[in-house]
Amino acid sequence: MNKNNRKEKKDNLNILKFIGPGLLVTVGFIDPGNWASNIAAGSGYGYTLLWMVTLSTIMLIILQHNAAHLGIVTGLCLSEAASRYINRTLKNVILVTAVAAAIATAMAEILGGAIALQMLFHIPIKVGSMLIEKLIMLFVSLIGFCFLIEICMVKIDWGAAATGWVKPVFPSHAMPVIMSVLGAVVMPHNLFLHSEIIQSRKWNLKEEALIQRQLKFEFKDTLFSMIIGWAINSAMILMAAATFYQRGENHVDDLTTAGS
Repeated sequence: MNKNNRKEKKDNLNILKFIGPGLLVTVGFIDPGNWASNIAAGSGYGYTLLWMVTLSTIMLIILQHNAAHLGIVTGLCLSEAASRYINRTLKNVILVTAVAAAIATAMAEILGGAIALQMLFHIPIKVGSMLIEKLIMLFVSLIGFCFLIEICMVKIDWGAAATGWVKPVFPSHAMPVIMSVLGAVVMPHNLFLHSEIIQSRKWNLKEEALIQRQLKFEFKDTLFSMIIGWAINSAMILMAAATFYQRGENHVDDLTTAGS
């Protein structure tokens, strides 16, 4: 029994060595487009669309978990696996589509960050776009932390929030907002990122026991990181619902309006 307890304790400490790739993915989808979608959801529909954060996070865990598994087991990222195992025509269609989606996502992140810098410091958008590319991880982490603090400063209807997290509701004219919340969480570039960054551990792919161990720790890393993302996304909607929807200001659909 003591031996088993020591092994379990050692495994619990070892997980700290493997936390990282999942957090990079979380930073990848906590972006200005994500903030705008969640603010629109909370300000326009209160707590009723929180279920979409729950559903999209579950989808994200499944997709990112499989992408990371691909990197661990085969040593290939998604693009490398597609190039090796899919015929050339179909492979080109898939990768060109993925690249286009990733570029569109990156543009939204950079432009949204530049708008935030303009709102805060009156920095021109072109200059802000160049700065945000270098500082986006710091800003995202800071803003996400601020959202979590701010929900402690406003009056949240936790009963309505608890219902909203688990009860699917489709309010009238809400489908564009629902899809934008989904699209802001489940992002194509993060699948490529996770399958690639997981290989930075340089694991020995020849030992089956080692692979199985890494797969176990990878799932814990992914689950832990995606739950953090779920909490931050939920905090955005909670804040918007408490500060805009409950006061009747239900037409806040962009960051500039929210800031003013």
